[in-house]
Amino acid sequence: MTGRILVVAGLILLAACEPKNKIDPELSGMTEVGLKVKGKTVFTCTEGTTQLAFNCTLRHFRAGNDDMTSFFVVTCDQLPTQEGQQVKADIQWTVGSSSKSISGITFQVEKYDGTGLVWLWNASDKTGAVVKILN
Repeated sequence: MTGRILVVAGLILLAACEPKNKIDPELSGMTEVGLKVKGKTVFTCTEGTTQLAFNCTLRHFRAGNDDMTSFFVVTCDQLPTQEGQQVKADIQWTVGSSSKSISGITFQVEKYDGTGLVWLWNASDKTGAVVKILN
């Protein structure tokens, strides 16, 4: 009986020690531009059929299919430039034939690589985006 209690107590402690702000493994594994909202993937870049746009002055990232019937847009209050940085952003994306948006969401820059890809994540909303700074 005591052994079972110790095992259960150990599992509880292990769960309590897990980082709460951990980035979604699916998002962190993305190697292309994409968007997850409330834990669900709502857009992924498809090579050959997706167009990317970036405006440095407006801090505006956009990805969409050729006829823009499927897209997402992220507009940040500041340009994400380093890991650990906090940025506020407005996001808009398509759902079927309509669009949805979230204003003023705070993202943390989780990863920033040499190819221009930036992983943004909000742990409490389980919402994140992989955007690309284009030259």
